[in-house]
Amino acid sequence: MSVALVSSATVSIVFSTYEITSAKEEQIESLDSLSIMLSPNITTALMFDDTEAIQELINPMLTRSDIISVIVSNNMEQQLAIALSPDFFEYNGHSIEVTTALTLDSHYYGELKIQANDSYLNDRTIFYAKFITLLMIFTFVVSLLLSLLLRRRFLNPIMHLSQIANKVTKSNNYSLRALQLSKDEVGQLTTCFNDMLHTIEQRESSLENQVRLRTKELENANIQLHQYAYQDGLTDLPNRRYFYEKIQNLVTTKNMRFALIFIDLDGFKEVNDSLGHDYGDLLLHQVASRLQKCISKQDTVARLGGDEFTLILEGVSDPIAAAKIADTVQHSLMQCIQIKEEQVYITASIGLTFFPTDGTTVEELVKRADQAMYLSKKKGRNRYEFFSYVIEEQAIEKRRLIEEIKIAINENQFELYYQPIFSIDGTTVQKAEALIRWNHPERGLIGPDNFIPIAEKNGLISDIGQWVKSQAIRDTVQFNKLSDTPIQISVNTSPLEIDRAGDWVDEWIGASEQYKLPAHTILIEVTENSLMDPDSSIQHQLKRLNKINIDIAIDDFGVGYSSLAYLQRLDIDILKIDRSFIKDIETNENSVALIKAIITMAHNLEVKVVAEGVETKYQYQLLKELACDYIQGYIFSRPINKQAFIDMYVKYEVSI
Repeated sequence: MSVALVSSATVSIVFSTYEITSAKEEQIESLDSLSIMLSPNITTALMFDDTEAIQELINPMLTRSDIISVIVSNNMEQQLAIALSPDFFEYNGHSIEVTTALTLDSHYYGELKIQANDSYLNDRTIFYAKFITLLMIFTFVVSLLLSLLLRRRFLNPIMHLSQIANKVTKSNNYSLRALQLSKDEVGQLTTCFNDMLHTIEQRESSLENQVRLRTKELENANIQLHQYAYQDGLTDLPNRRYFYEKIQNLVTTKNMRFALIFIDLDGFKEVNDSLGHDYGDLLLHQVASRLQKCISKQDTVARLGGDEFTLILEGVSDPIAAAKIADTVQHSLMQCIQIKEEQVYITASIGLTFFPTDGTTVEELVKRADQAMYLSKKKGRNRYEFFSYVIEEQAIEKRRLIEEIKIAINENQFELYYQPIFSIDGTTVQKAEALIRWNHPERGLIGPDNFIPIAEKNGLISDIGQWVKSQAIRDTVQFNKLSDTPIQISVNTSPLEIDRAGDWVDEWIGASEQYKLPAHTILIEVTENSLMDPDSSIQHQLKRLNKINIDIAIDDFGVGYSSLAYLQRLDIDILKIDRSFIKDIETNENSVALIKAIITMAHNLEVKVVAEGVETKYQYQLLKELACDYIQGYIFSRPINKQAFIDMYVKYEVSI
């Protein structure tokens, strides 16, 4: 009996010690298994910086009674998610920490740290202490044979349970179950073990479903982000970013050849302005559909923005093949487009370049395709043009001219020439037109036609206009001081200088007061197009000029959007008949009749008339017969510099 008792006690103590040690190892292995199981999902969420997903993954781990904290840190050792059990702050005993590195494809993203208390070991220790006590009492009653039999029956279920636990740990297969070999405490432990496996299996399945769902959401989000990044939201075509990356990939591909086509819609702004932006958006969508039908599957059509589209024709290096596609695009877009109840007609200006013939970099190809496209616009639109280096040379020359104009403004390289305006008798000069010239340090004297249009298109005309205004007033004051009779100088005003706020009038008033300009010695020339709306602020602005005795002339009369109503409403002093009418009067009787009508109408309104561009005696004689008031042209004088004008027409009496 004592031998059995001692044997039982020894075995029980050894077994209990083994079980406690095993329990600790099992707890560590269980935490390791749990950590390893969750680490892939947490790593995925960590890659996308999805702290909410990480928090959702680690919170369920606190359902285990022995886990008191779970911490996820990134590779910068910053804690991104923390889950703490309610016992965390109150627990002061021994704890177990399990740290798992979060890696994917050998790339370190952070670590998962799990901290557990020793409650599991304490429970096991208490259990086996009670068990030993019961076993010792029972041993006194039961014989050695029954004791050996009991031990046999006790160890087998435990070993079986241990084997199942090891298999679960190694395989992570929580569907395995231990057989219940007895109905005692070990059997109950087996039942509890199986219940624990079932619970873990259910939780793992739930986590897998959540991870699967979250992964699917992330994949969908990634697809949407890709669409947002590379797809135009209006037309569903590839956008500017996709286009540039596509071109870059093609440029870096060995032995690659392709054609690049730029397309700009003609008249799109008019559709937007007249029908509204909704119609414009629908128009762009239909244009995108038509362009896709003009190319093959291997080619690319993209929208750069606004009404600009591009075609990338891979493998196309033959101008004839590219021209065929451009012609298809041109004719496709010319067809009527039905938008709701409206029928819309548009055309396209198209520019073509080839890689590597026209450029070897993305910047060169895009720039030159754009230059070719703008050349087609310049030549009348609804056409296509191939890039040539002449285009680029012209663009470079234009850019150089813009910079030189800026330098000319700063360095005062401009000069005013004056063309005398003769009275109809051809002997008296009381008027002259101020005409700007550019004394270029290298190219010599440059006329306004060679730089004024460029200045207007590039925002430089205001600075030039201010210089002309100031210089013309100073010269006018000087002329009238030298002359016994008043001399009036006419100054051209660009439509771009005229603003609704009337700042340009303020500048004239300020300059007149500064230089003490004599009355009626400045005549401001404006075009008909500037006076299209006589009820607008322009009427008030012209009246302000009249109040300070600055006269107004309509320049190039008859070639703009004529509306005779403004001649009655506005205080106009001079009409200048455009040179295009004067040129035809020798051969065209209709021109003679038209000029006669203009002169008669002007005289009835008490407005004087100046004929521009008079070059022949016949023209002069005919205008004299038609009672024109003033003559301006090469027949009497070309534009001359200031000093020559003073010498010839200011200081001395003019005689012919």
